[in-house]
Amino acid sequence: MNLPLEEAKKRYCHWIDEEIDQSVHIAEHEDGWTYFVDLEGEAFFGLTNESWMELAMDNSVTYAYYDEDFNAELIVIECGKLIREFSLYEDEPDANVNFGTFEYEKSSPIEDWNDVATFLETELTI
Repeated sequence: MNLPLEEAKKRYCHWIDEEIDQSVHIAEHEDGWTYFVDLEGEAFFGLTNESWMELAMDNSVTYAYYDEDFNAELIVIECGKLIREFSLYEDEPDANVNFGTFEYEKSSPIEDWNDVATFLETELTI
């Protein structure tokens, strides 16, 4: 989320309507973004784009997830506008979504599970 640490924490707590769980690691990066890392893979998986939009408000949020079951999710919101949503669920193909594109995809399109994994590991790892 492109907010300073304390403001991002307040926004996050308001969004989930509770205190921050110990399974979510939070850190501010020198680029001005605050990173929320779900250490157990359960805090954010399966949330709707509407829920992410509520968190973002007029700010930017990028969320990426993948697991060993070949599920993958990607949400990119810039200045409060959803510009990219990619969801790939191995056991629920009817729920898969592939909407929009974003800057990163000019050189590396997001088309499958591996692409989300690569994006997360190269672009969102602090």
